[in-house]
Amino acid sequence: MNSSGHIKGWFLHGIDYSDAPQSLAELSKRFVPNIIEAKTLVSAAKWEPLIQGKAAEEKLGWVPLADLATTRRGIATGANGFFLLSPSKIVELDLPEESLVPCVGRANDVLGLVFDEADFAALKAKDAKCFLLDIKHDPNVAERAYIKTGEASGLTARYILANRSPWYSMEQREPAPIWASVFGRGDLEFVFNAALARSLTNFHCVYPVRRDAEFVRALTMTLNSKVVRQGSRLHTRGYGGGLTKFEPNDLKSIAVPDLRVVSVRTLDNLSKLLDQADQIGRRALDDEEFQKSVSEIVIAAGQEATGSSRKLL
Repeated sequence: MNSSGHIKGWFLHGIDYSDAPQSLAELSKRFVPNIIEAKTLVSAAKWEPLIQGKAAEEKLGWVPLADLATTRRGIATGANGFFLLSPSKIVELDLPEESLVPCVGRANDVLGLVFDEADFAALKAKDAKCFLLDIKHDPNVAERAYIKTGEASGLTARYILANRSPWYSMEQREPAPIWASVFGRGDLEFVFNAALARSLTNFHCVYPVRRDAEFVRALTMTLNSKVVRQGSRLHTRGYGGGLTKFEPNDLKSIAVPDLRVVSVRTLDNLSKLLDQADQIGRRALDDEEFQKSVSEIVIAAGQEATGSSRKLL
C-alpha cells in the first residue's frame, strides 16, 4: 500500500505456470496493475472482482435476485450413505413408502435445465439412490432394524446427527422450484425442478416470490442467460483449476431484470425458451445464436421493467 492509501492488484488469468512472473519486479514490468483504495478492499465482500478491475454495474430495471427469491442450501443429511437409498435397497429393507421422499443427491443425476417426472423415473429405472429416508412417526419394525444398523456403525457420533433428536430425523426443506449448482467449471447452472424433488447439498434451493410455473420457468431461463451469467461471475468464489462455487448468500446478489413488473408476454417468451435451452444442454451443444437471442430478450425485459417502474412512481 502506498502513502495515498491505494493498493496495487494483479489478476493473471490464462497463463501457463511456467510463464508466471518470478518476482514482484517482473510482475510489475510485464503486467498492468489495478489500483484499488484500501478502504474499498476492507468493505468488499469479495476481492477478486476488484483485483480484476471489474465491478457490478447497476442497471435500471434490474434488481438483486434477493428481491425475487429466497435462497437456502440443500438438505444436509449427516450420512448420505445411510439416508439416501435406491429402490432395490428400499425393497430389501422393507421400508414403508410414507417414510421416503424423492431426492436428488448428485448434480450429475440432472442432465439439463429442467428436471421433471420423466427424469426422476429414469433415475428409479437405473436403481439410482434417489429416495431420502424421512421418518416422522414412531419407527416400525423394519425401520427400527435399519436404525440399529446405523447406530452399530457409529453414526450417532457424527456431529450433525449427534445434534438431532432423534438422530435419524431428517432436516426439513420444502421442495425448491429452482436448483442452483454449487460447484462448476465455467458457468454455474440453474435448474427448473418440475418434479418437485428434494435435493441434498449438491444444489442450493431457490424459492421465487411467485410460484406459478410461468414465472419460475422465466426466472430459471433468465438466470441461465449469458448476460446474467457474465454478471454472476462477480459473485462466485474461485478455486484452483478453474473451479467456481456459489454460496446461498452469493446468489442473492446476482442482478436480474425485475420480472415482477414485466408483461405476461415477456414471461411467456422466456418460459418457452427454457425447453429449448434444456434440450441444447442435454445434447452438450454450444449454440451461440440461441444464447444471443435469449440475452437480447433478457435485456429487453430489463428495459421493460424500467418503464413499468417509472409508471408506478
